Amino acid sequence: MEELIGFVTGNKNRQKLLALLGSKHQLDAGKLAKNMHIARPSVEKIVGELLEKELIVQESDMYMLTELGESLERKVQSI
Repeated sequence: MEELIGFVTGNKNRQKLLALLGSKHQLDAGKLAKNMHIARPSVEKIVGELLEKELIVQESDMYMLTELGESLERKVQSI
């Protein structure tokens, strides 16, 4: 878990994306980009990293936190 916390907190946009999915529950890449005020290709890169770490899952074009992602998001928020 410590390694994942470091992975997320080491990048503000990763942290923002997890927090956003934590509060909104599910969003598509376009809405993530709009809410985060960053370009969609940047969001897609971060989404790819978080999918690889199994912190988020994709259903159709929507992204949401996994149980691990929810747990990590709560830990990061409490730091």
